[in-house]
Amino acid sequence: MFILEPYNPKVILIHLHGFASNTQSSKIKIMQDILKDKASFFAMDMDYHRTTTTKTLELLDTLIKGFKTKGFSRIILSGSSHGAYVILNYLRFYREDITAALLFAPSYSTLSLTLQEQGQQNCKNWLEGKEELHIYECETGLDFYINKDFAVDIIEKGYEIIRDGEVLFDKTPSLPIYVCHGTQDKVVPVEHSRLFVSNVKVKEYVEVDDDHRLSKSFEAIFKRFLEIL
Repeated sequence: MFILEPYNPKVILIHLHGFASNTQSSKIKIMQDILKDKASFFAMDMDYHRTTTTKTLELLDTLIKGFKTKGFSRIILSGSSHGAYVILNYLRFYREDITAALLFAPSYSTLSLTLQEQGQQNCKNWLEGKEELHIYECETGLDFYINKDFAVDIIEKGYEIIRDGEVLFDKTPSLPIYVCHGTQDKVVPVEHSRLFVSNVKVKEYVEVDDDHRLSKSFEAIFKRFLEIL
């Protein structure tokens, strides 16, 4: 499924949801309401677990180039959690001109976080590309398999942005980056964003008393970032 709202013929915001999310998320509904008469909006179900980061990046690049040919001169990228991970890697490895990047509770090391959550031993065959990784969460009922090449692709291409305490990103990005992270985040520790912004010059960094989903504060922060773009 995808959502395309052509509110503005020159400006478009492309949002990438988190790993276990989709286009039915509350964030996307909020964005649609706020962006009316301001910017066009695009989001699609990314199904990250079915593919690799490389293929996801190629898809994003194709979308961006396509929107440019349609006359959009300003393209804003927005990402939550793993969606932000994809955006940061797009900025690292692709050359398309992007107006700004908005990152909400960004993951900088999706593979490392997965290994911590699932255990190194349980991920052994997956790390070697021999089998898919089964993810099941009792609390949420989340049940899916991650592509067998997902981990190998990240390792071979060097997609982890924070690795062994080192930030692998341009210290002075060529575009404004806005970051928001919740201090109560139990999925991606807020310390990861603190490390990132201490090494990378971002336009705005905001910490809020909130969880990984930014359940209480997303609407206000999204409006704030749009106002200062």
